[in-house]
Amino acid sequence: MSDTRPTTQLQPHQRARLSSLEQTVRDGLRDFRRTGQALAEIRDNEFFLATHESFEAYLQDRWGFTAPQAGRLIDAADVARVLEPLGIQPKNEAQARAFRAAAKIVTDLEPEQQRVVARLVEQAAPAAAQAEGADSDLPWEVPDAAEVRIMASVVKKLNEDATVHHPDSGDEVSMASLSTPERFEVIRTHVDQKTQAYREKQEARANAPQPEKINWADWVLNHAAQNLGPGQRLELVVEPDGGGAVRAVARVVDGHTGEVLAVGAGAVTLKKAALNLAAEIR
Repeated sequence: MSDTRPTTQLQPHQRARLSSLEQTVRDGLRDFRRTGQALAEIRDNEFFLATHESFEAYLQDRWGFTAPQAGRLIDAADVARVLEPLGIQPKNEAQARAFRAAAKIVTDLEPEQQRVVARLVEQAAPAAAQAEGADSDLPWEVPDAAEVRIMASVVKKLNEDATVHHPDSGDEVSMASLSTPERFEVIRTHVDQKTQAYREKQEARANAPQPEKINWADWVLNHAAQNLGPGQRLELVVEPDGGGAVRAVARVVDGHTGEVLAVGAGAVTLKKAALNLAAEIR
């Protein structure tokens, strides 16, 4: 059982603030952003020391949270705070976490660069809504997390020192020499190109034939029972790889002559080794 004895005497204004924050957590357990922000302030100001010796003990005793659970709420609240000026308002913790990589890049941008990202998001929103359809259950009509990350990455890369092609003449010029509308046109073109490449890659991945699912242990036994001839054996061997580590290899061997009849690529697990042999035989 955790020790809940007070370890620090809070000042009256600190006690009042702690009470307010705990009310926020109590009332907002369904609101990940308010809950995460309140927990972060309790942690950062060490208000938990009024009753507990550690933030982890406070979380468990007061709210039934583990430290990782609270950490995810706090992180999600931070992401939502970064996304709000872009016009993106996730409805729950999971949706916010999907934008974590994009938010990290956005926090490194200057305010003017962040406004450019917000404009890109706003312009892309109608296309995103159309792609999802009228019956979409998305909480907002904006590009997905990966596309917002592309926007932020392009804006970060194409700073004033970057060399780009003039949107009208095509000549190589410095970004700093362009007008504000010209800069945005250059950025938008780069974003469109990278977004299109991302979408094509996602489509190709979705349309690619799915690999056959094989229970590797069953395959080993079935293949041995149905396909091995007299004196042949199927071996799973673990051997040094010459670099100080080991690798697993699956192979079919003629027991009389020692000839290797079939061998799969080496792997770091027996499962992968068996699947490599199955692919080689097929």
